Amino acid sequence: MTNKSRDQLMCIINEASLAVHDTVLFLDTHPCDKEAMEYYQMYRQIRNEAMEEYRDCYGPLSAYDVAPSNMWTWINDPWPWEGEC
Repeated sequence: MTNKSRDQLMCIINEASLAVHDTVLFLDTHPCDKEAMEYYQMYRQIRNEAMEEYRDCYGPLSAYDVAPSNMWTWINDPWPWEGEC
């Protein structure tokens, strides 16, 4: 874990998400392109690692990332409109 700031991690997540999405669209029409598949896998891994680090440091970004526990922890952090995000 590199202890990046919340903004740095969000930037990495957004950039990697765009790269993954664009590559998926390319692979839809070029399914045998090995270089594109490697690019997709690289940015998918970058995104997954950044998402995991964000969740561990700042909480989940989506309801799918809520860690199992005895209660619903999704509501424990401030909401975006509360100005602390």
